[in-house]
Amino acid sequence: MQHAPSNPGLLAAGIALTLLAVAGHTWLPLQELDLTHPGVASNAFLIGEQQAADGATPPVRWVNAERHHWHCDYRSIEGRQGCGLTFMLGDTEQGRGIDLRSYSTLRMDLVLNGGAPLVRVAMRNFDPRFSKLEDGNSARMQSVQLRPRDVARPVQLNLSELTVPEWWVQQFDLPREYNQPSRENVTAFTVDIPGDISGQPQDLELRSLVLQGEWISRDQLYLAILSAWLLGASALATRRWRELRQRARQQQREIDALTTRTRQLRLEQEGLRRLATIDELTGVLNRRGLEAAIDDLEAQAEPLGLVLLDIDHFKAVNDHWGHAAGDEVLRRVAAIVAASLRSADVIGRWGGEEFVIVCRCRHIDEAAALAEKLRVAIVAADVDAKGRFGVTASFGVTLVPPGTPTRRAFRRADAALYRAKAGGRDRVELSIAGQDAATTR
Repeated sequence: MQHAPSNPGLLAAGIALTLLAVAGHTWLPLQELDLTHPGVASNAFLIGEQQAADGATPPVRWVNAERHHWHCDYRSIEGRQGCGLTFMLGDTEQGRGIDLRSYSTLRMDLVLNGGAPLVRVAMRNFDPRFSKLEDGNSARMQSVQLRPRDVARPVQLNLSELTVPEWWVQQFDLPREYNQPSRENVTAFTVDIPGDISGQPQDLELRSLVLQGEWISRDQLYLAILSAWLLGASALATRRWRELRQRARQQQREIDALTTRTRQLRLEQEGLRRLATIDELTGVLNRRGLEAAIDDLEAQAEPLGLVLLDIDHFKAVNDHWGHAAGDEVLRRVAAIVAASLRSADVIGRWGGEEFVIVCRCRHIDEAAALAEKLRVAIVAADVDAKGRFGVTASFGVTLVPPGTPTRRAFRRADAALYRAKAGGRDRVELSIAGQDAATTR
């Protein structure tokens, strides 16, 4: 049995899909989250907006809230000053923020006027291990400070640039593992001016604050591709293992059948009128043993079916794959035929790649049915264990009436076999005594 060459096709398809996935990942647009877009933040407020005395102009006020444009002017306010804009994310009252782990960069477009030495971009993430709802500063602080020239035009930051500042580490004095940056459960994002800005009016307009990230990271993509290849290889290996196990079982059944047949023949040797011998290569009767067995069957004066079997393209097997492959084909075909016969049937190797089967039957259709059974069994079997080529056989069938010399029947069967070869091989041809026409199976 020859297998369709599907594996190379599957391999080519897998390589093509892998290349397409890698290339597609490069072309895939980034996912974006614009914090200035309405509805993204649960709340946005100015830092320092409430520090003014009653009726006085607050030091931090909106110029245009819709455009996130604000103004800071500290003149006589003492104590801690603030000049910034904070976006609250998620449900901060319950300590539930949003997960920003799939984002890797931050694109910011900030217009700054006023001569502040630094601009700070910061985010806080709520960690229930140590953060408290009543203390906003207990959410882990992560920030990066930029100079005015850094924001003179739209700037893109890697979120990995945001680190936990030393003042936060000293203030909360937590174990070292709690001081590592995290983009999980982020509750606030802030753009502000740190330090003392008394007497230095500042004007800021945050035109955009956009988080960007890949829909699937390159590491995740490569892991998925590797997993797919491993699963595919495992499936192919499992399938191949099952095929080999099934083939081994079939071959073992054939060997068992041949062993049983050989044992029966050895026990029957003493009852033959002439010494029956076994073909050394195939284990079935050789020509001399076959002639002796036919003589015994003829003496019983019963009609016999005569089947000639010839392996198709056997010379091509020898020429292309060597005589060792040809010898293996002869052995396997003999084993397959022997496993398909009844105990009363006789098989022998007539010579070369030709075998003779003699069976007791009263009608030629019985012998033809046996020949068809053998033909199908040979086609279905993996005659070549390495799967390099398939093997078929052609059959010539005739009936030997009681009292008719078998040599005449041999000529009819041989003529039928010739017609099977000429008709395309892998077929059964019948020849009936006294008729020139043939029946094809």
